Amino acid sequence: MKKLLIIIMTCYTCLAGTLATFEALAQSPSSLIGKVMDSQGEPIPGIAVVLKESRQGAITDRHGQFSITGIKAATYTIEVSGLRFEKQVFTLTFQTGDKQTRSITLKENTSEMDEVIVTAKSEGRVLELSAKSVQVIETREVKLQSADLGEVMAKSEGVSVQRAGGLGSNTRFALNGLSSDKVRFFYDGIPLDFTPYAFGIANVPVNAIQRVEVYKGVVPIQFGADALGGAVNLASPDVFGGWAGSASYQIGSFNTHRATASINYADDKTGLFVVAGGFYDYTDNNYKIDVAIPNEQGQLQQETVKRFHDGYKAFGTNFRVGIRDKKWANELSLEGYYGNYNKEVQNSQSPGLIDLPQLGIDKAVAANPFGEVVFTGFSQGLNLHYNTNPTEKWELDLKAGYNYNEFVSIDTSSNLYNWHGEVVRVKNQPGEFGQDEHLITKSQNYFVRQQMGYKFSEKHALQLAIAPTYAYRTGDDLLTEGEFDPALDDGYLFDLVSGLEYSGELMNEKLQITTFAKNYRQSIRIESVDPSVEGLQVSERSVNNYGAGSGFRYAWASRFATKLSYEYAYRLPRQNEIFGDGQLTGKNPELKPESSHNVNLQWSFENKASTKTEWQVQGNFFLRRVNDLIFLVTNAEGVGVYDNVWSANSQGVELGGRVKDLIKGLTLHTNSTYQSYFNTSDEGPFASFKGDRIPNTPYFFANGGAEYLLEDVIKKNDRLSIFWNTRYVPPYFIGWESAGLKQYKPETPGQLTHAAGVTQKINIKKAQTALTLEVQNLTDAKVFDFYGVQRPGRAFYIKSTIQF
Repeated sequence: MKKLLIIIMTCYTCLAGTLATFEALAQSPSSLIGKVMDSQGEPIPGIAVVLKESRQGAITDRHGQFSITGIKAATYTIEVSGLRFEKQVFTLTFQTGDKQTRSITLKENTSEMDEVIVTAKSEGRVLELSAKSVQVIETREVKLQSADLGEVMAKSEGVSVQRAGGLGSNTRFALNGLSSDKVRFFYDGIPLDFTPYAFGIANVPVNAIQRVEVYKGVVPIQFGADALGGAVNLASPDVFGGWAGSASYQIGSFNTHRATASINYADDKTGLFVVAGGFYDYTDNNYKIDVAIPNEQGQLQQETVKRFHDGYKAFGTNFRVGIRDKKWANELSLEGYYGNYNKEVQNSQSPGLIDLPQLGIDKAVAANPFGEVVFTGFSQGLNLHYNTNPTEKWELDLKAGYNYNEFVSIDTSSNLYNWHGEVVRVKNQPGEFGQDEHLITKSQNYFVRQQMGYKFSEKHALQLAIAPTYAYRTGDDLLTEGEFDPALDDGYLFDLVSGLEYSGELMNEKLQITTFAKNYRQSIRIESVDPSVEGLQVSERSVNNYGAGSGFRYAWASRFATKLSYEYAYRLPRQNEIFGDGQLTGKNPELKPESSHNVNLQWSFENKASTKTEWQVQGNFFLRRVNDLIFLVTNAEGVGVYDNVWSANSQGVELGGRVKDLIKGLTLHTNSTYQSYFNTSDEGPFASFKGDRIPNTPYFFANGGAEYLLEDVIKKNDRLSIFWNTRYVPPYFIGWESAGLKQYKPETPGQLTHAAGVTQKINIKKAQTALTLEVQNLTDAKVFDFYGVQRPGRAFYIKSTIQF
């Protein structure tokens, strides 16, 4: 804690000194905020508003609103243009610190329907055109559908999302083969653990997200993150002047209910803004699965039953208030949040499959179910954000937060259940997993993300990022009697990730460059009481590592560009890996960081905004060479410890393509990923499997889909879209390829799934409404993401959405 406070005070001292130095020279940039409407007063989305002399601009959102900040004092020609509307041009003069507001009315162009080339770029598009290895997923349309964020992201190349069941189940997210804690998650640049969505990225409501930024292998320094596989940043919707909000409600199979709501208000004159939101999820997850059950003679036979103890309930809320567009601050805001979840556990994540065709059993779940195991938890905290430009060339950005969370695991029943939900036997020893527990894990966490940027010119900039994180963790096993409780060990974890980055544009903006260096520091302290040893037992360890990377993007032509990126990265061990859980997982303070050489070679070819039929093709060759991979090593009793036990390589290729208006209204998209993720260990417990693929990881997956759009079906300006999506994953082995005979090796079955639906969008005055009917797993395929854990079959959903 002292180290964290010293670093924070040092950062603030630097900040105060910088502000004092430039106070006399401080010049706040100006801003232009406005709304574009048609002749009927209806907002127009997708309109480009451009300052021609500076090439700054914005595109109007669904409310017709736009915001352009960072404008230097000068006179500009403002050009407003869009499809089917006449261009409007006027001039505006900005003085230092001006905050101008404009309402703009465009006339429809009834005589000419030539396409207007939009020169302003959205934030997502700017990222895609940068030297960063990033893929942007816009959620404007998918948030109207019933798919959750995990399913949306799984449709992207290079991304694999494996789920142990339905909504709320355990999820393994992987980028180019590297999964779990090797990938870091953020919400508006804040670690996801410091948000209401701390219980898994796959269950984050899509309606709370404007876009998803997937950074593959190479992580920008502004996140202050240590990661091997990359990072995912969820960007929230922009806040414009006036009132705006949205709400959605979804109901469907397995008694599933999902609701989200958000509302925000901003006063452009005072700079005050308020944002509030919340979500609620509930499902019984009582979908049908095939199981193997002994008959009266004790012989296994296949039956189809409903899951009876797999319910999930979660809710969360957040509230943010702040001031923006002031001379002393672009933004100063404070956010509070709370999230809670409750998950019933039906069976272990890998209960095993049985395949006995001679008995009529075709890959049925064979393990015993649980009837009373429950996981619960909550997370709450505060976040502070401060952003300012002390001069035109300097920018300071500070994010800081505090979080307290508790996770509870309850397994105290002595009952044994069958797949019909009946108690068949009472054990002498309680605990359906094996050993009974009522374990509470408590954690207090602090983080700071401080960035200081300096622009040498419009095309060259330098950025420094300092990101300390501090965590204190302890626990309590309520069933442990006596003074000795391993769960009560006190764990202290301090991480510090710092980075310095240069970015620039050369050769008339054809070449973009970014190069950076990072430092990774970690200090660990564990205090425990051992009845066999007198006094307090203390384990301590510190590490200090350096990494570096670069990214290049070259535009060979207006339609063709390539990117090359590299990073030598480290991933510091997490709390659960170091401290264990006090029961089935032991502590390991000597755990070393993982390291990796990450390389991407990307290319894209497109003809956007040049013909009536838009198309785009992109690809990526990737390589990950990882050392000291952290793995949970368990014994025959299921007790284990995380250790550095192997090295691995992941290499492969991603391909994707999209065609819009192949025929009027029809859009097609497809992508595929092949990855060779294999063991390269020369020593340790897995050295004998050198050259084998990493078990339980898909090596190929492909996605495809189509959407057909009809306009003015019910009334003018409404839209009816019919969509279809499909995903294919071939079989893959659960264990090592070289162990045993192929015909006897268990494998996760191949799967081909489809989803289809229809969305009707209607504008009612200033509100946009949508109603979606969707069928997931259309063919009722038998789907497994994990060995032996069957996912839901055919499911029907209705979702209504309103935005105003």
